[in-house]
Amino acid sequence: MLYRKILLAMCVGSLVAISAPSNSTAKDDKEVVAEQVNKKPETETQKALEKAKTEDFERKVTVRGSLFEALESALKKNKEILSAQNELMAAHENHVVRSSAFRPKVSLNAKCQHDTKKGLSRYDAPGRRGISLNNGVPDTTPGTVKQGYEDDVRSYGIGISQNLFHGFSDIAALQEADLEIKARWYSYEAKKQEVLRNVAIVYFALLAKRDEINHLKSLLEARQNSKEVADWMYKTGAVKYLDVSQAIASVSETESKLAKAAAEYIAYCAQFEELTGYKVPKNLTTPEKMFNEDITEKQAIEIAKNNNPQIIAASQALSAAKAAIKKPTPEFVPSVDLSYSYDHVYNASDNTRNHQGDKYREKGSTVALQVTVPLYDGGTARAEKRKYIELATKAAVDKEKLIDDVKTQITAVWASMAAAKQSLLSAKKAVEARQIALHDAEEEYKSGVKIIKDVLDAQEQLFEAKYMETRAENDYFSSQCRARALIGQMTPQNLKIKDSTFSYKKHFSKTRNKF
Repeated sequence: MLYRKILLAMCVGSLVAISAPSNSTAKDDKEVVAEQVNKKPETETQKALEKAKTEDFERKVTVRGSLFEALESALKKNKEILSAQNELMAAHENHVVRSSAFRPKVSLNAKCQHDTKKGLSRYDAPGRRGISLNNGVPDTTPGTVKQGYEDDVRSYGIGISQNLFHGFSDIAALQEADLEIKARWYSYEAKKQEVLRNVAIVYFALLAKRDEINHLKSLLEARQNSKEVADWMYKTGAVKYLDVSQAIASVSETESKLAKAAAEYIAYCAQFEELTGYKVPKNLTTPEKMFNEDITEKQAIEIAKNNNPQIIAASQALSAAKAAIKKPTPEFVPSVDLSYSYDHVYNASDNTRNHQGDKYREKGSTVALQVTVPLYDGGTARAEKRKYIELATKAAVDKEKLIDDVKTQITAVWASMAAAKQSLLSAKKAVEARQIALHDAEEEYKSGVKIIKDVLDAQEQLFEAKYMETRAENDYFSSQCRARALIGQMTPQNLKIKDSTFSYKKHFSKTRNKF
């Protein structure tokens, strides 16, 4: 405190009469400034923020600071990618389902049946006399007689049926399934690029937030120092209370920004861990250039038409919708089926009244060629055909709409990328200017032209300029990631990172041959 009082007295004296300080006094002032810069936070807010930095920001995990390592981890562990992968693997079975129409159907039939019938028969009508069981003489006595029988039937056999012709609807259905599978391939690629883009954006946001927090902490310390100097100068009558109130407002504003940045950093950490599957590393390295800025907006639109996975998926979906038009069997188109069956039947029956039995065995086979010519099905086939025509029209409109949306996004992203680049260049120039201004303020302070408050104000302006540079750099990198994803170049091949071991083309080639 003795140094600070001496410093404030010198500041008041320099306001009354500007005189060059001695070498010893200038040295003492430097020590005071160093003490103010290195001063530990004393307020409860600063203590809480310092604790949050050590607990939440400095994660004690394995150092994996490369963006590309984070991207590789996301390809292997991201739940959205894994979910889309399993959905795609299930879709491959549609080819097996559709191709089953060309394969024979084989069935094994077995039957075991036992029938028991019991009842009463009346023999009082002419011509319906029973036979006496004792002497074989016709019984003319009217009345009733119990009778019944039991029957055992056992059979087994095998049946084979083969589709020969169903109006080419089976071929159309198989073609539709294959086109739908290809559309899902590119939807899966679009999901991967979306996740990789989000990982890169969050990674840059983490870099920016860490730098932003450090700059805001330095800015807060500088503004607290300015506030203390303004308080002492106000007590000595060197400045008005307006200067003190402005210093207090600046400290409060910086504390608010720092608290907000801390909360945003924690949120980005959680988002990063969710996307990549591992905790935020302690050291994050600045990645290399993410995008070729020489690509013009017009060139980007043409590249996107051929490489954007969503546009390719929409094209495949349109082709599948056109193939589906031929899928329903139209009226008056015949269908041909061939079937063969082999049966072995064993039958044993017993009449309980006469105690007479009968047994027989049968073996046989049947070959059938069935031709069906539909005459009228209630309009179902025509209605389905009209439905698929409307769906194909919708798919064409959706594709054009998607292309228009991508064009609009490219225009917006290219504009934002240019603006972010210009903001970054301006921020860098501002930082250079503030560094020069701080240097000049320190030199003028040494010569007695300016007071210590001017030096502190120059420090504030430098830290604020660095804070703005960090935000501009984050916006610039984020716009580059969005631009790269829009033209379909946010792929593992373009980024030169290892893809996951899953290959949907290899899986499809293995799946389609199963039956």
